[in-house]
Amino acid sequence: MNTLPLAALAAVVGVLVVGPFVTYAVVRWTGWRVALPLLLGRVPTSVEVGRPAARCRRCGATLAPGALPAIVGVAAGARCRRCREPVAGPAVAIEVACGLGWGVAALVVGWSVVLVPVLALVTGLVAMSAVDLVVMRIPTRFVYVTAVAVLAGAALVAVLEGPARRLAGAGVGALALGGFLLVLHLVSPRALGFGDVRLGVLVGAAAGWSAWRPDHPVLMPVQGVLNAGLVAGLVGSIVGLALLVVRRRDRPFPFGPALAFGGLVVTLATAAGPV
Repeated sequence: MNTLPLAALAAVVGVLVVGPFVTYAVVRWTGWRVALPLLLGRVPTSVEVGRPAARCRRCGATLAPGALPAIVGVAAGARCRRCREPVAGPAVAIEVACGLGWGVAALVVGWSVVLVPVLALVTGLVAMSAVDLVVMRIPTRFVYVTAVAVLAGAALVAVLEGPARRLAGAGVGALALGGFLLVLHLVSPRALGFGDVRLGVLVGAAAGWSAWRPDHPVLMPVQGVLNAGLVAGLVGSIVGLALLVVRRRDRPFPFGPALAFGGLVVTLATAAGPV
């Protein structure tokens, strides 16, 4: 069955519906959990990147995040009512990321209930990566909500398509990647935060579930986790070297987006395969 119409529809929904929702969640968490508690209302430069979707860049007036997709506002020439500053910013990037993620997932997975947990994973990973890029933190609540949505989707797949044993792959993957990252965290907490460990448990569960096969119920989930870790490590190394060259000094950088990308690549590569 042709998956192009499904992919196009998913991309549109990702940009116009899911993207604004994710942007609002990112802005709300960043403002209330980072800027206000730590600086008593004075938003630092690092958090300014996350604010344009909610506030005007010039005058600070509230722009009601989520009321209008930022990409539509940019195309329509939307402006702040107070100072007439054009409405734009990182919200567009978040919406585009959601659209691309949803579109690619639908194109790869196709017309299957397997698409439900995969789309939930894409949405959560975009949200967590956006926050990590801005303030180098991975919201615990985002991890939990995404995990519940992904596991609920995986349970739905087990009921409608089976086999239920595939859910065991999620446990194997979560233990494998989460345990490995926990060891790295204990060895060097400064190099790898505990938020990355939580994200690793989620990514490992998704990769393990999607890679599970009845003939190799343990080996394949572990292989999926290893592949996700290799992709994440490769992306993280490239980004780290590039930042080292640009900054000319060694400084910490967020590893969450690389980990999310590795897990998503493996999940998409194996989720649509025969079980």
